[in-house]
Amino acid sequence: MRHSTGTPTKAEAARMDAIKEAGICLACYQHGYKQPAHVEIHHLLSGNKRRGHGFTVGLCVWHHRGLPPCGWDSAQAEYELGPSLARGSKPFRAMFGTDDELLSIQNEMIGQGENLW
Repeated sequence: MRHSTGTPTKAEAARMDAIKEAGICLACYQHGYKQPAHVEIHHLLSGNKRRGHGFTVGLCVWHHRGLPPCGWDSAQAEYELGPSLARGSKPFRAMFGTDDELLSIQNEMIGQGENLW
């Protein structure tokens, strides 16, 4: 698969694997849901362009792509989990933080400290 950011390096791939293995959606975590879940890798942006594979965070399918959990509709998902990034970046960022804030939280969660990429 071709990416606008190119093929990940070994370190970048390891970072994304660590995010997936942690299984913690940053938005769910901030909203009080602390249990592991399936997370997808979201590439953070700058000027509508991906910043690179080192600038990634884990989000569940609701917060990443706006797909409600099984058995829920969109209204219930938004009420229970907060806004979806795919359904509106401004409400999402207002509730969960800027890209840089999310990156900092993600780096702490996977033990990366400062972003090294």
